[in-house]
Order: sequence, then structure tokens, then C-alpha cells
Amino acid sequence: MSFVGRTGETDPPEGAAPPLAHAPEDHTVLLERAVTAHRGGRLGEADQHLSALPSDRCADGWALLTRAAVRCDRGDPRAAGRLLRRAVEAHQVAGDRRGEAWAVFLYGRMCRLRGRAEDARRLLYAARETFRAVGEARGVAWAGGELARLAAQSGAPDPDALAEARRLHERAGDRRGGAWAHLWWAVARADEPGFPWQEEFTDVLRRFHEVSDLLGTAWTLHHHALTLARTDGTGGVDGTGRTDGVDGRGGTDGVDGRGGTGRAGRTGGADDRRREADRLFEGALALFEEADCPHGRAWTMLEYALRSPAHRFLNDEWAAEIRHVFHGIGDEAGEAWVDLAEAGPSPGGEPPYELASRYPAALLDTLGWTEAGDPLIPRAARDTQPEPRPGFPRPGDRDRPDDSRAHVRLTLLDDVPVPDVPARIALQVVPGPGHPWSTAPLPALTARATSLGHAEIDPPHGVPADGAEFRFTPHRPGSHRLRFTVEDSATGTVLQQVEAEIDVVPSDPGPHRPTAPAPRPASARRA
Repeated sequence: MSFVGRTGETDPPEGAAPPLAHAPEDHTVLLERAVTAHRGGRLGEADQHLSALPSDRCADGWALLTRAAVRCDRGDPRAAGRLLRRAVEAHQVAGDRRGEAWAVFLYGRMCRLRGRAEDARRLLYAARETFRAVGEARGVAWAGGELARLAAQSGAPDPDALAEARRLHERAGDRRGGAWAHLWWAVARADEPGFPWQEEFTDVLRRFHEVSDLLGTAWTLHHHALTLARTDGTGGVDGTGRTDGVDGRGGTDGVDGRGGTGRAGRTGGADDRRREADRLFEGALALFEEADCPHGRAWTMLEYALRSPAHRFLNDEWAAEIRHVFHGIGDEAGEAWVDLAEAGPSPGGEPPYELASRYPAALLDTLGWTEAGDPLIPRAARDTQPEPRPGFPRPGDRDRPDDSRAHVRLTLLDDVPVPDVPARIALQVVPGPGHPWSTAPLPALTARATSLGHAEIDPPHGVPADGAEFRFTPHRPGSHRLRFTVEDSATGTVLQQVEAEIDVVPSDPGPHRPTAPAPRPASARRA
């Protein structure tokens, strides 16, 4: 489900933007209005208030954090990275551990949305520990929910962990957080045999209506409609061996497209189910439009078209229109799912490269097909915008001449690294003679350095075009592993990722020969 984690559920908690004693009144009022609008899922309104903030207050950590959350919720997490880095720094300068924890949490969530599971897990664990240290119970609950959702993205949902996150939200008095955790839990179980999904989705809709969360309501309608549209009327889901647990007699209260309650009707015949699913899809589309969430709108348009042939064939350009919305937010993964829907299943049953390179194999194994040849897209697929995985071979890569590639070169500038003494490492991007960058200045690139062991590396970011240099400070002898990620600064797109191992000798001289860094390129996207 495309931004059920990206959809307004992880803004700062109640009161997270307190009045600033030294801030002008208009800044404080605008920021509070932005936070309130974001919490209500009104992303366009929140963006308007944020855009009106005085420019001289651009380094305010809470404003930066809220801007980043709005970008993620609209479906553009790439634009959030720089904002969150500045938010972390602003809170650190202000000595605000609580604000810093929320910024680190959102950074972890952004990594999850972009398919960077390892970075997301590390940051979310760190944020949760800080939340505990400062007594931020709501933050602990949000972090627990995000960590649980990492499992769903790998194709193995963890409903028990999501249920625990819901209990933590309710214990902390966070009704809105509890509603989101309830939705995640219901989505994780929606395709289980015997699960009463109609009752659960209706209950979730009621909870979002009570806290006036427009975006939460829209995503619940989306998943309710999706489950109803896939139901075959006998407790099964079209085209798969899974069942949804609803018999032909079951009925429940529904919610209309505006969040009010009405009769959803019974599962009944195929025509009745399709009409009811169409109504829910249309309600979700209206709410996504009102909320200004193009990501949710694109996914709902896609599922509506796939589940309602009459709707699809009214417009011969249905795929181009949906692809255009995905393209507008830079969601190449979403465009790849539209391509799959247009092309149908491959003769060999293998997923196309653009999907195989982005999603775990376990998740793609859950992809199903209807008898009409339409895909039953895994729910978790819409919850991220993953980039191609580092090292995943592109078609024709073996035949590509090496001189047309750009490589990352690491150089250890100090001879013998020892514990607790900084050693310098230089990073260069070296284009081959056949690469376009060989005859032009390097574009705006950022190199991000990460220590994967007991060491520190500073600064965390460098600019290759200016000669990036890092200081590596190990805290014990032995082999240390470092990771360097080169990104496009404008979009945050990962171009290449390399790892290096550095041997650190004890401070006392001994018969040990240090080894130079050994880069092991694992290109996410060949520069």
C-alpha cells in the first residue's frame, strides 16, 4: 500500500512544534498550522503554510522535519533526504534530543520508503532508543511500527509486531497512531483465510474519521476496495490460492468516500462486489485528490483500472495517464508496475528487470495473475519506491565496454592506521574515456560515508567534484569495513556503492602487515 507508511502517519506528535520564544509570531502560527494540516492528511494545505514561512527561519528543525514528512507522504521521498539531514543538524545545534530523535526516525522511514532496508533498520533502532531515553512513548510506538513494516517489504509480514505497535500507541494515548497501526495490521492479514477484513477495515475507517485524518481514510478505502475487488465470492481471491475468509453471507457497515458510514452491502455476486469496489475506489481517488497525494492517486487509478474493465476501456490512454502521475513524483518502480500491467505475464514467468532489480524475490514470488491476465500486485509493493539494488546486473552489462563506465576510487592517504588515530581516505569518481563525464565537469554528486564496525568516519558527506576526503578513526585493531555511497545531489538517486576493508594494527609495533582498502563495487546504477 503505497504510503500507508508514507501517508501522514509519522509527523511530529501532538505538540511537536511548540511556540519558539525567540521566533516571530507569524513563523510560529504558520508552522503550527502546517503541522495541524499535515496531521490531518491535508498535504497541499500543509505545503502552503510551509512555503509561507519567513525565509530567515529556514534552519528551524521542526519546519525542516515537517517539510520532509510532507514530501514523503506525497510520494517524493527523494526530496526529503537533504531536508532531514539539515533537520538533524538543527536539532543537534539546539540541543533538542527529542527533535533530533524525530528527525532520525523520519530519516529511517525515508530509507524504508526508498528500499534501503539496512539503513532504515539502523536509523529506526537508533531513534527508538533515543525516544526511550527521553520518555517519548509515541515515538517508541511509531518506530516499532516502522520496524515491523520492514518485514512486510521483504515478503514476510509480521502482524504480531504491528499489533504490538498498535497497543503501544493506545497506551500512549495516540489515537491517530493507533488508527495507522490498526490499518497496517489489517492489511498484513487481509489475505489470510478466515480474516474478517470487512469488519476490520470498517473499524479502521471509523477511527480515522474520529481523528479527522483525510489520508488515512483514503488509504483504508483503497485497501478495502482492493480486497473486495479481488474477492471471488467463495472466500477466495481471483487468480491465487489465497482466501480472504469472507463467505457469501457476510456483510458489514461501510464508509463512503467522504468518511461517513453507510451500508457496504454483502459480498453477493460478482456484479455487486464490483460496483461496491468501484464506489470505494472512487471515494479513495476523491480523497487523494483533496489531500494532494499523487502517489496514492496513481496506485488507486492503477488498481481501479485493473479491477474494473469498464472503467479501463473508457480510456484507451489509461496506462499512459497513470504512468504520467508516477513519473511526476519520480516513482520509477510505480511506472514499472504499469508496464507490467500493460504487457501481461512473461512467457517464462520471470518478472521484468525493472521489478526484479528493485524488489526482494520473496515479495515478487507473491505476485499473482487473474484469468484475464491482469496482475494481482503484492500490497507491500506500493509501500516503497525502491531503486535498483546494488550489484544487480542490467541486461547487456556484460557486453558493455569498461571504458564507458565511471568508477569510484578510494585511496588511503596515511600508511598504517592504528586505533584512535584518524587516517585520511580520499574518494574520487573516475569516468572512463568513453563516459560523458570524461569531457565535462562532474555533476553535483554527494559521497556518503558509513562505518560498519567499531570506528568513526567524519565528515559523513563529501563532494567528489571538490575532492572528497574523510577521516577514519578506528577504536580497535583488526579489519574494519566502510561503505561509500555516491548519490546525485539533486534527486538523491544512488549511482554507485562501494565497500572497503581496512586493516588496523595495534598501537604497539608487531609483525602485522596492513592492507590497503579493497573497494568492492556494487553498483546500484552504473554512473
